[in-house]
Amino acid sequence: MLDPNLPELKVMDYTACLQKVQAMDSRGDFSYKGIYKVLLVIFEWTDKFLQNRVLPNVEQIERDSSIDRDRTENYVIDLSYKQNPAIIKKLNVLEFHPNEPGDPENPKTYIKHNTVFARPTTSDGGTAFRYALGLNELSTTAIKGWFNEKRKYVGKEKMRKVIKAAVDANRLFDTYASTEIGNLFQCPYDKTKVQKDATIVIHLKPILKQLVDDKILFFFRNDSASRPANKSVFLYNRPTEIADRYEAYVDYAKNTIYPALKNLGVMGEITEDSWNSPKNILTEIKGYMNESYGDQKTLMEECLVLNEIIEKDKEREEKQKRKQHIEDLMAFLAEAGRIVEVNLLRVSGEPLTDEFRSMLLSQPEVLYTEYADKRVYNEFILHKSCIPQAIESAKRTFQIKHSDLEIRVLNQMNVTLHLNDESPKRLLEEIEAQSLFQFLPFFTRLWRMIMGSMTVHKFEIPPIKARLQQQLTRDLASQKAKKISQEKEKLVKARLKEREEAEKEAERKSKQSHSQSTATSNSSSDEDEDQESVKQGSPEEEKKWKESIETVVRILDEAWEFGVFPDREYVLSKLNGKFTEENLIFFLKKFGGKEIYSFPIRNQREKFPWPILVSTGYLKRHGKKLLDKVSAESEKQRNDKFPNQEKFDIAESQLDFLNRILPKLKP
Repeated sequence: MLDPNLPELKVMDYTACLQKVQAMDSRGDFSYKGIYKVLLVIFEWTDKFLQNRVLPNVEQIERDSSIDRDRTENYVIDLSYKQNPAIIKKLNVLEFHPNEPGDPENPKTYIKHNTVFARPTTSDGGTAFRYALGLNELSTTAIKGWFNEKRKYVGKEKMRKVIKAAVDANRLFDTYASTEIGNLFQCPYDKTKVQKDATIVIHLKPILKQLVDDKILFFFRNDSASRPANKSVFLYNRPTEIADRYEAYVDYAKNTIYPALKNLGVMGEITEDSWNSPKNILTEIKGYMNESYGDQKTLMEECLVLNEIIEKDKEREEKQKRKQHIEDLMAFLAEAGRIVEVNLLRVSGEPLTDEFRSMLLSQPEVLYTEYADKRVYNEFILHKSCIPQAIESAKRTFQIKHSDLEIRVLNQMNVTLHLNDESPKRLLEEIEAQSLFQFLPFFTRLWRMIMGSMTVHKFEIPPIKARLQQQLTRDLASQKAKKISQEKEKLVKARLKEREEAEKEAERKSKQSHSQSTATSNSSSDEDEDQESVKQGSPEEEKKWKESIETVVRILDEAWEFGVFPDREYVLSKLNGKFTEENLIFFLKKFGGKEIYSFPIRNQREKFPWPILVSTGYLKRHGKKLLDKVSAESEKQRNDKFPNQEKFDIAESQLDFLNRILPKLKP
């Protein structure tokens, strides 16, 4: 908010300013004739500001003072800028004109700038704070009115074009909302940098902050930016628009920055799917960029910030969505009035995932139990508020269908522990005793049926229940084992299907590659035989290429054994001119995909300009030992009072690489 103690708001004491202006008006050369009247007009308007929220501009001062326009302008400029401290204060206000024809993409057609002047009264204590604050409120209201009523978003495609043009011109800050709003405050009386900065401090900064507080603007910092104009980023707070800007950033990185780095040989091939979750790619690209890249580097920095913001928003939305789904399920269970099978519950028409299932069963308002017999395995859930209704439902089911399933499940859930009313407890005990009659010995049942006393005595209930519990435990173990076996079978079938599809795809690509490389080989038969060709050829050539890749792998393994971090320049030096740099890069991309990995050393571009190379075989043999070593080094540098930045960067780069790659390698 606006600081009341800003030096830019200070004005001369009221009595002193009256005396000074009277003296100026009374000068014998008449150069200030009428300036005192101008001051009084401004004072009269200022005195009424609390009632009408209006301060005079030059036209109004000219009309009320009857001083011609040129002299009025000269007087207000003199009183505002040439006296120290200022006698009057030049201020700015924005006015929203919704009924005028205009361009919805250009705020200047609906929002008009007005330069006004104030002469604070004696009660203001020598500052124009009250008037600047009031005008900022009016300006904020004008911007909000334009934003809500008239502003039109340019759309995704135009956003991409605007971003590309701005970055290419090294003027990314022109695309910020703060720049667009700042252009509204271009005052014709601000001639010097000091005057322009005063307008920014008094008006623009407080208004931007208020618009952020009012959710009209979205703000984030980019402290890594090389220019001050790119450090504070204000965007219009529309999620779709912010998401489109992020996509435009990724599109620029993908289609402009990445190809340039790829042509330099510092980055390899990136699959299309990798761009769907581009954080790692963006981080790698940013690592190769320095200040000479200008706004391309700024774009990458902002892109990573937006990536984190958008991912957090998605995570927050997912959590909120999951919370809402859980609430919906709980509402359904509360209204069900009975036990419910877990596998019948649905979220958006789909069965519960393991995550939703765990969240639901962790709710303190529900009871859960497993139940099985020799045929099926089921899971049941019950809302605690429905226990009395569930007992009534179990009674009806037993009386109509002679099924004791609900009774057994309620007993498994120990629902009586959650009942304060004795009536449902007695009802459950009664129907449970009736349901246990069928488990009495045959002759006992027959005798009691003959005698017309189909009851179970209290002393007979515990042993029957114990026997049933033992049977339930055996059935649960049996059904769970069967279920696990079925799930394993499904998993094996799915993996076999995936493998078959992968083999078919590999075979298709191999055939396609063979046909392409055969044609290429026929057209390039005149190439120099002393250099390695990196195209498909005869069996003799393929054998030669295989030997070459084995040579490269041996060079890399030896380097790692001696503690050297080999890159492509190291490999070239060891091959003694067998490859040119260009051929080596192409050769490694084509034939080293499964045999060689690479990773960059972060923050150490001068010493390690190219990615470090390591063979798959070396990682399989020594990966675990290497991971332990770099983990220890990283922790040591992290805890050291005077850490070695280079060692820390090397260890962290290796640690990140090994954590990503080792789980993917089959021993």
